[in-house]
Amino acid sequence: MFEGDRAGLQAAYRIARDRELTLAPFVHAMFATGRYEANRAVFRAQPADDLDLVGIALHGPKRAVDKAVKGLSLHP
Repeated sequence: MFEGDRAGLQAAYRIARDRELTLAPFVHAMFATGRYEANRAVFRAQPADDLDLVGIALHGPKRAVDKAVKGLSLHP
């Protein structure tokens, strides 16, 4: 799980999506629902090109992940 400012997270999300990495994005509204299905609904309600990201988890080849998350920090 990585964290960073909104612009950094959005850039990482776009790079990861373009490189077809496995993504687990977390938007701010998800922390108000408490339920998995509700989390999915609030994520889908976000505009795809302007997600209110607060964190992102990625899986894929090390080099591709490293390029996507360059400048972000691991969540403690």
